[in-house]
Amino acid sequence: MKENKDLNIPYSGKLIAKNTIYNLLGYGIPLIFAIVLIPFLIKGLGEERFGILSLAWVVIGYFSFFDFGIGKALTKIIAEKLGQNKTEEIPRYFWTAFFLMLAISFIGAVVLLFFISTIVYKIFTISESLQEETLYTFYILTLSIPIVTTTAGIRGLLEAYQKFGIINTIRTFLGVSSFLIPVLCLYFTTSLFWIVVFLVGIRIIVWVLYLVQCFKLNRELRSHLGFNSELIKPIFRLSGWMTVSNITVPLIVYMDRFLIGALISAAAIAYYTTPYEVVSKLLVIPGAITGVLFPTFSANYSSNPEFIKKIVLRAIKYIFVILFPIVFIIISFSNEGLTLWLGKNFADESSLILQFLAAGVLFNSIAYIPFTFLEGIGRPDITAKIQLAELPVYLFLMWIVIQKAGINGAALIWFLRMIVDALLLFFFAKKKLMVNLEIKFKPEHLLFIILIAVPFLIFLIEGTMLKMIFLLSFLSLFLFLTWRYLLADDEKQFVVARLKKLQS
Repeated sequence: MKENKDLNIPYSGKLIAKNTIYNLLGYGIPLIFAIVLIPFLIKGLGEERFGILSLAWVVIGYFSFFDFGIGKALTKIIAEKLGQNKTEEIPRYFWTAFFLMLAISFIGAVVLLFFISTIVYKIFTISESLQEETLYTFYILTLSIPIVTTTAGIRGLLEAYQKFGIINTIRTFLGVSSFLIPVLCLYFTTSLFWIVVFLVGIRIIVWVLYLVQCFKLNRELRSHLGFNSELIKPIFRLSGWMTVSNITVPLIVYMDRFLIGALISAAAIAYYTTPYEVVSKLLVIPGAITGVLFPTFSANYSSNPEFIKKIVLRAIKYIFVILFPIVFIIISFSNEGLTLWLGKNFADESSLILQFLAAGVLFNSIAYIPFTFLEGIGRPDITAKIQLAELPVYLFLMWIVIQKAGINGAALIWFLRMIVDALLLFFFAKKKLMVNLEIKFKPEHLLFIILIAVPFLIFLIEGTMLKMIFLLSFLSLFLFLTWRYLLADDEKQFVVARLKKLQS
C-alpha cells in the first residue's frame, strides 16, 4: 500500500472498494428512476418527442468532449501531484486547465450555433410540426456547452482527491433530476424547449456545487486564481491523445442513433434507444470501478506496478462475475420484460435489439479495465489509435446495414464492434505495457468457456416456465464454478464474513 501522509489518502484495496460502492450508488439510484419514469415520458411526450429528448440527453451529457481531453488529463496530473506530495502545484494546473476548457468550449459552442438549423431541417427526419421546437431546443443545448465542459474538469479535481462520496451525492442529484424534471414538466407542458431549459438549469446548479466543494477541499484555489501559459504545453502533451478519444468515442458510441434518425425516422430512435438506455446502465458497474481506478493507476503505477497488476486482474474478474448472469437473464427474457414494461408493440420492435445490446455491454464492460489502465498510466495514444482505426469502418458498416436491416442491423453492428474493441484493448495492454496482464490458462478455464456458450441454448426453449428452469439451473452452476475456481481464499473469506454479518 502506498500512502500520502500529508493528505492521508491511502491507495488501498479497501479505499477502492469503498469508493466503488459510492460510484455504484451514484449511478444506480438514477437508474431506478429511469426505469420507473421512462414509460411515463414515452406516454406523455409520444415516441417522436421522446426520441428527440433521448438525443438531448446524449448531447447534454457528452458535450464534455469539447474539453479536448483536458479534464481527464487534469485528473491524472493532480493524482500524480498528490502521490508525489507536490500539492502546492495543484492550483496552477487546475485554473490553467479550467480556463483552457472554458475558452475552447465557448468557441466550439459559437461555431456549432451556425450548423443547428442544418442539422434539424436537413439531416434529421423530424415531422414538420416538431421542427421549430427541436431547433430552439438544440440552440439551448449548444449554449450549455461551456457549463457541461468545465463541470468535467472541476469534478476531476475531486476524483483525484478520492472524494467519491461528495461526487456521487451530486451525481445522484443530477441523474435523478434528468428523469424527474421532464416528468414534472409534463404537468404544464410537453414542449421539449422548456424541458431542456430546466435540464440545463440543473446542470448550472451542479456546476456550482462541484466548484464549492473544490474550494473547501483545497483552500489555495481561492488565492491562486490565474492562467499560467507555461503549463499549456504539459497539459496538452497529455491531453492530445485524450482529445482524440473524447471526439471519437461519442461518434462511435452514439452515431448509430443519429444515423437512424437520418435514414429512418425520429420515431425509430425511440425503439432503439429505449432498450439501450436501460441496458447501458449496466455500465455503471465498470464505470464505478474504473472511475476509482483511473487516479489510482496514475498515482501508483510507477512506484507499485505489482499492486496495479493485482487490482486490474481482480477488476476484470469482478465485472465478469457480476455482469454475466445479469446479461444472461436480460437476453433470456428480453421480450417478456419489455412487454411487461412498455407493452407488446414496443417489445416486438425492440426485443432483439435489447439482446444484441446486452451482449455487447458485457464485452464493453470488461474492456473498460484495459482502456482505463492504458489511459491512467499515460498511454492514451494507444486507445485513441484503436478508435481512429475503428471509426471509419464502423460508420461505413452502420450506414450500409441500417439501410438494409434497419434498427436490428444497427444493434448487431454495435455488438460486433464491442467484441473487436475489447480484443484490441486487451492485446495492446498485454503487449505494450510494463505490467504483465497475462492470465495463465488452466484446465478449469475450459469449463467457463463452455459455460459462456451454454446460454445460446435459451433460444431453442419455448415457454416461460421452461426458460425459468433452465435459467435457475444455469445460474446455480455458474455460482458453483465461480466459488470453486474464480474466487481467491481471501475473497471467499470476505463474502462469508459479510453473509454472517447480514444474518446477525
